[in-house]
Amino acid sequence: MHVNVLEVITDRKELEHIQNELRNRNTIKKTKLYSIVERLYPNLKENTFRKIIFELRKKNILHPVKRGLYTLEKKQIYNPDISGKLKRISSSIQKEKVTDNYCIWETFWANEFMIHQPMRSVIVAEVDSDALETVYYLLKDKVYKRTYIKPDEQIMKQYVMEDIEPIILLPFKSRSPVINNSKITIPKLEKILVDLYFDSKLFYWIRGDELTNIFNEAHRKYYLNFSTLLSYARGRRADKNLKQFLINNTDITPELFI
Repeated sequence: MHVNVLEVITDRKELEHIQNELRNRNTIKKTKLYSIVERLYPNLKENTFRKIIFELRKKNILHPVKRGLYTLEKKQIYNPDISGKLKRISSSIQKEKVTDNYCIWETFWANEFMIHQPMRSVIVAEVDSDALETVYYLLKDKVYKRTYIKPDEQIMKQYVMEDIEPIILLPFKSRSPVINNSKITIPKLEKILVDLYFDSKLFYWIRGDELTNIFNEAHRKYYLNFSTLLSYARGRRADKNLKQFLINNTDITPELFI
């Protein structure tokens, strides 16, 4: 039987039929979803099934939470506000064409997940290692003098956190999950969470219960892909410790990351 996937998914009755089969589920494995759809459409082809998944994701019915597992919960897609300062920094970096890989964000974005609100926010800019010094002088000359390259914990405490909206420059990590937002490259929420966990000396004020709050609230409010999160953590050699942290400290169901 040949299935015209566009007719299947755009037909309201057929779509409702699939949704009814998925009702009362928070998550569903890809194999289980295949068996459900195959019952509706015998002789289902793998290529057609992939197109069905694509259409269901486009309609915000399915969202991937890890490889082979989808959530049907309704959450928000992470889309933080981009401040004017971030736009100026990004524009300066792009205009000079000094690096191919970069991303930029600010620790203020984590405030929505925290109980105790920090008084200061740090702008984090990651660029290719061989461009760090060039970008450093570029930003100091054209954007903001309070710019620091790879500060250690002592510099963070004594100088960086005493400034208003300081910029810290870090090497861009390979295979970082990033996304383009209004022509500005920012990290995905998964990368932000891993970096906050891993870079304990840089983000020393975000530890203990507050770090737990961040992970719990981020997962409660937004879609997270734990395959993306753990793949990036693995690149930073933090995936095993991060898994243990999630098990011991958060309310996140282990099925999502184990």
